[in-house]
Amino acid sequence: MLKKENTQKYIFIITLVVMFGLPLIKLIGYAFNFLGLVDDPFKVNHVYILWFSIPLYLGTYIYGLSKKYFNFNYDDLIVIILAFLGFISTFLAKDIQISIFGEYHRNEGLLTLLSYYLIYLNIKNLSREGDKHKLIDIFIYIGLFQVLYGILQVYTNLPFIKDYPNMPYMAMGLCSNPNFYGSYMTILTLITISLYLLNNKTKYLVYSILFFIGLCLASSTGPMIGFILAFIFLLIYYFKILNIKKIIYTILILISSFFIIDYSINSISNKVHNVEIDKNYNIKEEVTEIITNNNNVSNEQFGNGRIALWKNLLPYAYEYWPFGVGIDNIKVIYPKDEWLRYDKAHNVYLQILITNGALALILYCLLSLIIFIKGFKIKDSFYISLFIAFIGYSIQAFANISVIEVAPYFFIILGLLSSYEESREVKE
Repeated sequence: MLKKENTQKYIFIITLVVMFGLPLIKLIGYAFNFLGLVDDPFKVNHVYILWFSIPLYLGTYIYGLSKKYFNFNYDDLIVIILAFLGFISTFLAKDIQISIFGEYHRNEGLLTLLSYYLIYLNIKNLSREGDKHKLIDIFIYIGLFQVLYGILQVYTNLPFIKDYPNMPYMAMGLCSNPNFYGSYMTILTLITISLYLLNNKTKYLVYSILFFIGLCLASSTGPMIGFILAFIFLLIYYFKILNIKKIIYTILILISSFFIIDYSINSISNKVHNVEIDKNYNIKEEVTEIITNNNNVSNEQFGNGRIALWKNLLPYAYEYWPFGVGIDNIKVIYPKDEWLRYDKAHNVYLQILITNGALALILYCLLSLIIFIKGFKIKDSFYISLFIAFIGYSIQAFANISVIEVAPYFFIILGLLSSYEESREVKE
């Protein structure tokens, strides 16, 4: 019979394997591609780490419930119903195989969603504070490597560093795409900048600057907006416990960093990569265009066509509203647009609505709302930093997509936030 302490260790170890495995296997895929061992780095698929974790997490969760090591509450019920709806959506899907395994290069089908849900259900039952802090510390250390890799992508032309195709001046780290790298950096920047402002530890200021540099190098507007709005929320809601001088100092550093990075990217793109920067993929240029609209761009063209995409997808949401068209099945129903075929809605919430149905979206939003409301009661700086990161990711999700390189870390954060109330009860 396993003791509760051993069950906690298993959760911690499985989660470490997932956290390290995702970027490590992606890096191995890039290395094999460089060495000519594979013609596509995606053939070394890091999603297997998530699928491998399913029976381990499921067994641990069931065992924990059976021994009453874990508490079963409405959060668990919501997630279990979400999983059940995922099975229904898959059974009724236009393409069942895609619904199970996910679209190629995306792999966010039913199996992957189950791994997310199980990550949440297990992490929310972690009770050892030391393990929780270690998970975030490890996330930060992995993120620092991602920043370094992103810097090498943008500022060097090293053959063994995998660049973002056609736009090598945009960092993608080990996240496959600058948009995903941006959402990854948004989470880490908000965690570390919150910890600095709340705890006054210089190392977190250094970390936050590095992660913010990574966010700037991604040149992705959605994640940047998510960061800015969540940062403003931090300053307003927790203003009474923050130091005004530190706030001003931090803001000046961030603004300076942004313009330095923007200038350096423009300077380096021709010298290193011999390409011109596309103004549609530059934060400063895109924001300026939205404000001035000098080129008389229609509203539907803003956000690199996202608004037009959302508008065209809404009829499908109405048509398949009960259980969706099938998980990750957007490519199956959405017509090809000239040379481009969309396989994601570029809006996490719209994606859930169309592929998994209205009830799934309601439950996902309900879970997020519960965590958001609970967040206002948090007093511990560690959990506040996670709360701010949760807000930032949730905001940028309106113009970004969920991917296996980022979403598992987000569900770890969700689980840690849900564990706060129980941890406080144990302390009391």
